[in-house]
Amino acid sequence: MTNKNLLSFALGLFVVSQLPAQGLSPKQAMEKMQVPPGMEVRLVASEPQVRQPLSMFFDPKGRLWVLQYLQYPNPAGLKAVKQDQFLRTIWDRVPEPPPKGPKGADKITILYDRDENGLFRKSKDFVTGLNLASGMVWGHDGLFVVQPPYLLFYPDKNHDDIPDGDPQVLLAGFGMEDSHAYANSLQWGPDGWLYGAQGSTVTAKIRGHEFQQGIWRYHPISKEFELFSEGGGNTWGLDFDKNGQIIAGTNYGNVAMLHQVQGAYYVKGFSKHGALHNPHTYGYFEHMPFKNFKGGHVTNGGIVYQADLYPPEYRNRYIAGNLLSNTLYYHEIEARGSTFAGQFGGDFLIANDPWFRPVDCFQGPEGAVYVADWHDKRAAHLDPVDNWDRTNGRIYKIVPKGFKEIPEFDLTQQSSSELISLLSHKNVWYSREARRLLAERKDSKSSEPLKKIAQSNQGTLALEALWALAGAQNADPAFLQELLDHPTPAVREWAVRLLADKRTLSPIAVARLVEMARTETNPTVASQLACSARRLQYDAALQIAKALYSQDQYIQDLYIPMLLWWAVEDQSIRGRALILDWFRDPAFWQKVMVRQNLLERIARRWVNEGTEPDWSACAQLLTLAPSEEDQKKVLAGIEKALEGRRLALVPTPLEKPLALLRDKNPKSKELLRLAFRLGDPKALNEISNNAASTTLPSSDRIFAIELLGQLSDANHLPTFLKALEPNTPDNVRLAAINAMQSSADDAVALKLL
Repeated sequence: MTNKNLLSFALGLFVVSQLPAQGLSPKQAMEKMQVPPGMEVRLVASEPQVRQPLSMFFDPKGRLWVLQYLQYPNPAGLKAVKQDQFLRTIWDRVPEPPPKGPKGADKITILYDRDENGLFRKSKDFVTGLNLASGMVWGHDGLFVVQPPYLLFYPDKNHDDIPDGDPQVLLAGFGMEDSHAYANSLQWGPDGWLYGAQGSTVTAKIRGHEFQQGIWRYHPISKEFELFSEGGGNTWGLDFDKNGQIIAGTNYGNVAMLHQVQGAYYVKGFSKHGALHNPHTYGYFEHMPFKNFKGGHVTNGGIVYQADLYPPEYRNRYIAGNLLSNTLYYHEIEARGSTFAGQFGGDFLIANDPWFRPVDCFQGPEGAVYVADWHDKRAAHLDPVDNWDRTNGRIYKIVPKGFKEIPEFDLTQQSSSELISLLSHKNVWYSREARRLLAERKDSKSSEPLKKIAQSNQGTLALEALWALAGAQNADPAFLQELLDHPTPAVREWAVRLLADKRTLSPIAVARLVEMARTETNPTVASQLACSARRLQYDAALQIAKALYSQDQYIQDLYIPMLLWWAVEDQSIRGRALILDWFRDPAFWQKVMVRQNLLERIARRWVNEGTEPDWSACAQLLTLAPSEEDQKKVLAGIEKALEGRRLALVPTPLEKPLALLRDKNPKSKELLRLAFRLGDPKALNEISNNAASTTLPSSDRIFAIELLGQLSDANHLPTFLKALEPNTPDNVRLAAINAMQSSADDAVALKLL
């Protein structure tokens, strides 16, 4: 072959390598896309410059950082030891962090030099060789990267786009069993904490916290780590609304999002993912109530749109990808008490292309929504064969027709006073960047101007100033106490939250929060009081909780009653005596929140703890109960805790109260069942006789057989076998068969046959 032929061959290979391996070219893809009238789609980046984009953000210079998830779906250098039916994989070892660990194909790339249509013409890699890195964000003179099992920090103090050295390991223990559920969506919270999500089919074990799914956070200064909330499905994507509330994506049913609040517990696919890690939640939050859902069940990478580039109907709406429907939708978010309800708003980008896979959205400096298109024919991971197409990927943005690109800028060159002026910018991207820069700059001269704005009656701007102070750690307790009287509810709410995040408060601060809990009329502020109470020392927590229990107006709220219970539950053992004192006041029993939310649960919690003081507390509750209805609630809580089991002996403190109740109501099945569970030998004898009786009504026999069956005691097998005789009613025979399910006795099998 001649040199000329070799050159032609090489050029041919180069051209082929630049073409998309399959599917539509970026130009063809955009021609098929449909967006709302008056809008258009522009290409920001595509293959080969960007492939498999997973996450993105803009830095203060307007450059776009993109995480290319090229190693997906399996980590490099590890071998699978075991895999279950959900494709959760056990690997042969825990990899070392970079650069010692196995090198993967992932990389983080900086795009810059926009043309007049917003297309980035140049790029450079910040870091390569990452191994399933699934989230990133810039801050504190470096790049935070989550690469399970680690949260890493690549310092770059001179901002030359070259890491200063090996990454620092900030956290270790994120789950690695399934790359479709890795820790993801790093975002700076309004308070200066770094927030992230973790999906459903991996288990994290970090500093004593174990969880499968939820929202977590890490403080870059104090190095604290917290599980912010647990549950919610395979969350991929989170954002903060104008008041700092977390709206997160989900893959769970006909809903598009969750409202995640501090310390809450959310629904999980319990059979697949296991129970919540607190066994005493006694309830959990469902997804946001939602109407008219459209599309596939995976909603991911969503943002709460907060800019003025688009018409008013899109502002403060949730714009998110629907991975399985190859679309972007927008959704309405409406306040409902302390939380929200949602409904489908409309189509935002219909790709008309089955390869369009919107995995992340971001709001840019010009106010446009950017979407990362993974771009692959394949979306599901049910097939373990690795045949993903890693040759392509695109990033688009949606702008008004004829939009003129904004000029180059660099916020790092602005003074602190100029950054403060950006807090009122109509595009939240600027206020968020300004807050972050102010927090990291720690300019002492900016503190007083920010405090004056926070104290003013300027609504959202006051809130932005408070967040800037919090990020710079300049929101001292005395100042936060002043803001508890602020006319803007969101400022009061965040003053409560930031105060409680300090954990230990002065008696004056506690008294102020208690009074606030007694009188606050805004449900979002009351909700935060319930969340925050759980974070304080037990006496302060319980004082605030008791005050909130007097607020019967919140009994119908979707969140407050359970948040309040979780605050009490957290102190239910240590603060047992204080809680009992509440019930010595007859007026406390009359509170609707107490009767409907607390009474049964606190009895159940103490029984589950099961020490002598706990049984004594339950006995005292029965004695203090002012009515038979209240006694029934206490008894219901006791029985709920004993469901499916039976004690060996009746706890001494309950012997007399139980005997008095049974003497008063000798025909009560509920009391008979409770006495049976508590270990009363007379109740066991009565139940056994009823199960064997051939004269009692079938309902009584079934009741007794079901209770005995829960014991899994072979001594009762003769009774169950006798009940299989042909002259026994079928419903009784069925109950007997069910009662023997746990038996391994051959005689049972033979009798059934």
